[in-house]
Amino acid sequence: MEKFRELVDELALKVLTVEAEDLPAMGEVLKKVEELLGMAQGEGQRILELVKGCLEKLLLEELQKEKGQKFLVDGLKALQAHLRGEKVEEGLYRQAEELGLKEREDAKGKEEEVKKGETPDEISLGEDVELLQGFIVESRDHLSTIEVKIVDLEQWPDDPEVLNAIFRPFHTIKGVAGFLNLRQINRLAHALEDMLDGARKGEIAVTSPFIDLILEGVDLLKAMIDDLEEAIKEGRTTLKVFPVEEFIKRIEGVGEPSEKLLGEILVEGGAVKKEDVEEALEVQRTSPQKRIGEILVEEGKATARDVAHALREQRLSETTLKVEARKLDNLMDMIGELVIAQSMIRQNPSINSLNDPKLQKDLGQLFRITLELQKTALSLRMVPIKQTFQRMIRLVRDLAKKADKRVELRMYGEETEIDRNMVEEIYDPLLHMVRNAVDHGIEPPEERKEKGKPETGLIELRAYHKGGNIVIEISDDGRGLDRERILKKARERGLVGEEELSDQEVLHLIFQPGFSTAEKVTEVSGRGVGMDVVKRVTEKLRGRVEIATVPDRGTTVTIRLPLTLALRDGMVIRLGEERYIIPTLAIYETLRPSRGECFTVAGKGEIVRVRDELIPLVRLHHIFGLPDGRPPWEALVVVVENEGKKRCFLVDEVLGKQEVVIK
Repeated sequence: MEKFRELVDELALKVLTVEAEDLPAMGEVLKKVEELLGMAQGEGQRILELVKGCLEKLLLEELQKEKGQKFLVDGLKALQAHLRGEKVEEGLYRQAEELGLKEREDAKGKEEEVKKGETPDEISLGEDVELLQGFIVESRDHLSTIEVKIVDLEQWPDDPEVLNAIFRPFHTIKGVAGFLNLRQINRLAHALEDMLDGARKGEIAVTSPFIDLILEGVDLLKAMIDDLEEAIKEGRTTLKVFPVEEFIKRIEGVGEPSEKLLGEILVEGGAVKKEDVEEALEVQRTSPQKRIGEILVEEGKATARDVAHALREQRLSETTLKVEARKLDNLMDMIGELVIAQSMIRQNPSINSLNDPKLQKDLGQLFRITLELQKTALSLRMVPIKQTFQRMIRLVRDLAKKADKRVELRMYGEETEIDRNMVEEIYDPLLHMVRNAVDHGIEPPEERKEKGKPETGLIELRAYHKGGNIVIEISDDGRGLDRERILKKARERGLVGEEELSDQEVLHLIFQPGFSTAEKVTEVSGRGVGMDVVKRVTEKLRGRVEIATVPDRGTTVTIRLPLTLALRDGMVIRLGEERYIIPTLAIYETLRPSRGECFTVAGKGEIVRVRDELIPLVRLHHIFGLPDGRPPWEALVVVVENEGKKRCFLVDEVLGKQEVVIK
């Protein structure tokens, strides 16, 4: 209602300044009146119908300008008075009658009935049929455009161009539906258009529920258009009634702060039982003037102090605050600088040598506060991966249909949180892996039946936190990867020679650009693009990708990523007097080999045997130009892994784990 008042006030101001000769400005006023009509009811709708009629007559020059403009001003003043709860003067309606506007009111009754969703729309099967059929085709095109653009909106929720690209099709559907007297479609498209307009103006945040609501609206519009098509085929002039009003109420609630109910707060706090609240609600139904807290106190189920405390908590209940991403990034930068300054203080020998217990205590407190601040700021950057996972549902359905396969998608860990900057980056890798699973992994129903498998293939998406990282797994129960076929293709392309390769080295060949074992190119895959994108993006995000496969049992691709791009976990090592950091994700294990496990190859290269595996040794002292350190059996060896290949780094000492700020 508050938004409606604001729009009426804006319109009243516009009418005071507009000239009847200024046709573009008058057209703008008419558009605003039509928008308000979609929101108005009762007396307010009646007044706006008269104002609309006056505007149309002025535009058609069927009304004297002075009289018409006077009525516009008087009409909007009357509407403002009505919104303040004052009675509308009968003089306005007499004035409308004199100007020939009285008949505009007649549409009121029918419009209100339709708004309640009680009266079905009627269509004419005469000359309008061609127009209706054209509308059906165009509307489906518009809805397809919206579905495509929704994917972009999920990636760039604040992009005005993307919002406009979704807004325009709804606006077109609304306009044509209004012209064809398809009131239900018109009203729903209008409500969705208003919601998107609120997002364009920054009044409504584009969140996952916001996008879900748009998709639900699209599905409802599709159902209404399908019914229209069926009605034409069947020769039916009455359309079905859809739950448009119920859906519009949900749209109107978008962006409003969510407030916990008093009963919920009392139950969560252990002050009352759930059954007590339910009984109090039953009492409230017969005595609606009584508040729930009052009933609970009267019945001795809760104390006045409990209720007062719950009311205070209710007032302070969470609300959603929209913050610009730029401000959040600035906050992270400043906290990063704070962490760096803290590390410099902690490692300053002058400060460490001071024997001042109070100073050490104060520094400890400063470090704890910095750590808490860092954790809080990081949590602000985190968003659930649910939205990204859910985008795969329609993808799997469409791909399975094209490939004539039956595929079920299961998702686990949808609430697992990930850095918001990673969400956009991880979408393409997930997309390619899901495509591969459907197209290459899952077999056709006949083949699965022959193998004794269920005809419906299974793809699973999992996300979970492990060891300071986020792990995303994409697995299928399909045919698995053919090791020999991959190796043959790689040798044909000259990617590898005739040397023996481990299973992991062979599987990692599929990440080579342009590599594909597909015998034919389909619409979905087989062009040799995709898996190299997975590897490239994962490495860009400072993560790694692993593959496990069992013939005829399926394949699992695992992506391990740091929880955030702002910080990185690392292991601090010492080489002589210098300190370096190795990313924790790259470390496979740390050990001190025996003398008999260290070998020299051809007097040059060195290798270490780690559980029957021979791994090349890298002396980091030589790489960084430092004096030679101790031999491996007297120092430590850190085994690191990248792209399925392992190396042993020779270090003097492992000092411990440390978080590093990425600049």
